Amino acid sequence: MAGRNGTSDGLSLEEATAIAEHAREGRLDLDDPEIRHLVGEANRLLVRTQMWGETPPTPRRRWKRRGLAIGAAAIVAIWVVGLLGPLLLHVAAGD
Repeated sequence: MAGRNGTSDGLSLEEATAIAEHAREGRLDLDDPEIRHLVGEANRLLVRTQMWGETPPTPRRRWKRRGLAIGAAAIVAIWVVGLLGPLLLHVAAGD
């Protein structure tokens, strides 16, 4: 769940909701710093979700989006080169 550097790589919305509910009902020992940190992270996730309407992106999801964007840009660049390359070669050879 929570790593040493304070980042979570897998706290889902359902888990955050359950953790926050258990903390509100007093079932968790908030004297333990790790549990207190996890409850804080769950509360932050719930507030962010309420503010923005979706679960904030995890590092894994960000890399997936970045990879898709780079792949799409590469496909467009190859298409442009394939479209304009022969035209430029024809113009250069015609002079």
